[in-house]
Amino acid sequence: MTMSKQRIYTVSRLNKEARRILESEIGSLWLKGEISNLTLAPSGHAYFTIKDATSEIAAVRFKGGSKLSSLRLDNGKQILAYGQLTIYEPRGRYQFIVALIQPAGLGALQLAFQQLKDKLNKEGLFDKGHKKPLPHYPQRIGIVTSPSGAAIRDILSVFSRRWPMIQVYIFSALVQGEAAAHELVSSIALAERFSRDKTPLDLLIISRGGGSLEDLAAFNDEQLARAIFTCSIPIMSAIGHEIDFTIADFVADLRAPTPSAAAELAVPDHTEVASALTTVVDTLSKRVTSLIEQKERRLQTELKEYIYRLPSRQIETLGQQLDALLSKLLRLAKESWKRQKQRQEGLTGLLRLSDPRLPFRRGYSLTFLSGSSASLRDSACVTQGHQIETHLLKGRILSQVEEVTDT
Repeated sequence: MTMSKQRIYTVSRLNKEARRILESEIGSLWLKGEISNLTLAPSGHAYFTIKDATSEIAAVRFKGGSKLSSLRLDNGKQILAYGQLTIYEPRGRYQFIVALIQPAGLGALQLAFQQLKDKLNKEGLFDKGHKKPLPHYPQRIGIVTSPSGAAIRDILSVFSRRWPMIQVYIFSALVQGEAAAHELVSSIALAERFSRDKTPLDLLIISRGGGSLEDLAAFNDEQLARAIFTCSIPIMSAIGHEIDFTIADFVADLRAPTPSAAAELAVPDHTEVASALTTVVDTLSKRVTSLIEQKERRLQTELKEYIYRLPSRQIETLGQQLDALLSKLLRLAKESWKRQKQRQEGLTGLLRLSDPRLPFRRGYSLTFLSGSSASLRDSACVTQGHQIETHLLKGRILSQVEEVTDT
């Protein structure tokens, strides 16, 4: 074959093509090995070698890279590095650009997390186009969480303050441990069946308190991610604290940084809604009054113009028509004011009925088993010797059960 028929590359073109192939075909990955030949440049960049028993590769971590890890680099340290394979074109050097470094012994969960995240992201489970809108004024909310955890107490506390008329349904599940992921998936399915067959749910909140990567492992489960993605009910995740992110957060329709923040985002403030409704009623009333006055002025102007042009014998007829029109306008104005007043009274009554302390003012009370957040409704739930707590309008009473009857 002659030289004219062969592909002729420059060195620059070859290195550029090799770099493109490496970066596009292999992409980002985790690399495990030992640090050696570490050099810290005055620029702040770190140059070193990652090696195992038989091979090594040049690596660099730039000063402006990820701040997620503050691990100190030392020769001989076993690490798990996340980054991209590339070629440094000016020298044709094969190297690994490091974005994140962790101790090798702690990286298994992070590796699994990143691999699952990449997989589901490629499948489109995180796409914004799949996110369902959350209701502005929900009536019924389901919560998937542990009924004994701090998360449910935080959520219910915010609900009682902001939107006390909300109906809450708790779907119990473990939130930590080997069985947690399966229970979370089952509770989501149970919530969907409940919403379909019994009472429609406007929103579903999946929640737990903060914790380590190991504590939150159940929320990085692939089956849970797919259950959230396919759920017909809008889902808000409220897992951990502000810095904690899980796979469930990426799939959910909305992620809240804490359980309390989820409750704030889920429901409006009833005092703000009442204020807004009052403003709307006042605005509509002013507009109706202004419209009536405008029509009346226009009618009077037009009648005056006609009176000067028409024969005198028609003035009486026009006067009668004017009286009829004015009577109609007054009647319509009175009816409009009456409707607005009835609407405002209805809204005022609704807000008054939504006061959670109203039953207490009527002499009612709530009784709880000591340490429980669920009120007692059946004497079969207590036995002699149980400690009970009675909540009144003012104060509470601690008692011990002496006798239990079923009548």
